[in-house]
Amino acid sequence: MATQGDHLHSVKLLLLHDVPVDDVTNDYLTALHVAAHCGHYKVAKVLLEKKANPNAKALNGFTPLHIACKKNRIKVMDLLLKYGASIQAVTESGLTPIHVAAFMGHANIVTQLMQRGASPNTTNVRGETALHMAARAGQADVVRQLVQNGAQVEAKAKDDQTPLHIASRLGKADIVQQLLQHGASPDAATTSGYTPLHISAREGHEDVASVLLEQGASLSVNTKKGFTPLHVAAKYGKMEVANLLLQKSASPNASGKSGLTPLHVAAHYDNQKVALLLLDQGASPHTTAKNGYTPLHIAAKKNQMDIATTLLEYGADTNTVTKQGITPVHLAAQEGHVDMVSLLLTRNADVNLGNKSGLTPLHLAAQEDRVNVAEVLVNQGAAIDPQTKMGYIPLHVACHYGNVKMVNFLLQHNAKVNAKTKNGYTPLHQAAQQGHTHIINILLQHGASPDEVTMNGNTALAIAKRLGYISVVDTLKVVTEETLTTTMSVTEKHKLNVPETMNEVLDVSDDEVHKASVPEFVSEAESLSDADEGTCSFLL
Repeated sequence: MATQGDHLHSVKLLLLHDVPVDDVTNDYLTALHVAAHCGHYKVAKVLLEKKANPNAKALNGFTPLHIACKKNRIKVMDLLLKYGASIQAVTESGLTPIHVAAFMGHANIVTQLMQRGASPNTTNVRGETALHMAARAGQADVVRQLVQNGAQVEAKAKDDQTPLHIASRLGKADIVQQLLQHGASPDAATTSGYTPLHISAREGHEDVASVLLEQGASLSVNTKKGFTPLHVAAKYGKMEVANLLLQKSASPNASGKSGLTPLHVAAHYDNQKVALLLLDQGASPHTTAKNGYTPLHIAAKKNQMDIATTLLEYGADTNTVTKQGITPVHLAAQEGHVDMVSLLLTRNADVNLGNKSGLTPLHLAAQEDRVNVAEVLVNQGAAIDPQTKMGYIPLHVACHYGNVKMVNFLLQHNAKVNAKTKNGYTPLHQAAQQGHTHIINILLQHGASPDEVTMNGNTALAIAKRLGYISVVDTLKVVTEETLTTTMSVTEKHKLNVPETMNEVLDVSDDEVHKASVPEFVSEAESLSDADEGTCSFLL
């Protein structure tokens, strides 16, 4: 407390009575830490003359020199160095005094430290130099001092991030300009392939992007997932940056490894303004990803109504099929997007088109119990009983998945209650196999024949017995001819019959851009937050 209050006489008196000069608090703070924090030069000198340890470390590794550099106490800093303070002392996170001074923006301290031999290229545990720290804190004067005195502008921290990546993320155009003028590469890539231009596009920093482009940053360089800077701007809806990139001749139809264009990405993330900009600048609504998805497929699946409307206005084809034969209306039907289905059908989408397995939109609506979608499809001419290649009609599908409402809907529209698959399964067989007693009762009420047999000679009752569905057996045994036999042995395991499904997936994620653009820096507890650093926060 005497040190904190700058009570020099009291300090001397206490030392005269043999109070330990390096006595510590619970955070391992010595009186010298406190004097450095408060800038009490005379007290610090007395403590050092009494052999106070100039390299004593607080709980997180901060020495008095770290504290003096943080608080811009240049006289105390000089004093500490004269008494043997280590200019390269490191904290738990590897911060040296020059890291601390650089982050805080104390250019005079940084200069003094370098003149006394501190290396500007020493790294902390994450590989960050003082230049990384200055860039992160937006300390332009310190950046200037560092680059003029040998700091490596291309120094790479964790994930190969350079100071230029950091300045680009934070929108520090002046620092970006300085770094480029001193030889920083505008196309330096992180481990995930992100350049400063990718990162400025993500953050929407048009001024930074402009500076980078003026210095030759590439418009076409791809991340490891195949995203150009324009893809990134499209993903995050950064109109100004997207417009700038297009003005600088970025290709609106650039495609990455999966064949995605910026328009695909804008559609996925519902960035209508960017999508419209891309279309106006020549982006094709017909481009397909490697699996055959057009931007309209994505908009249909994601229920992006505005994007879909815009794409249709620019000539998008509602009947373009993917490699699995899937149209946008298939996707919308499966997801239950009633308005999207209606929109596509009004634009001449084929309501009865099957994919390569023969699945129509109605099959998919039946699979997912989308009765409201089924109503729209049927009202627009969808056939009630289209067959897949394996012979499944929508009623089979609804029965298999236990979708009671859909079963009722299809039967009300005269679905064939005894239709058979290629294996001879009726909807009743399908319901029995899955143990759906309620659906079995509905089918029987609508004329389903319990005596129909599969290609293996199984009735629905035989299947239920083999699978152990007691309630189904109880329901069927009173209506089934007991004389019917099966060609399967009693011990033979029943082979499940399952309708075809549609499970095509398109990955539009590019999460590494976030990882690359938000570097992991030292924690504020270790790097300089007064509240957490354990260095005299009680004094503030």
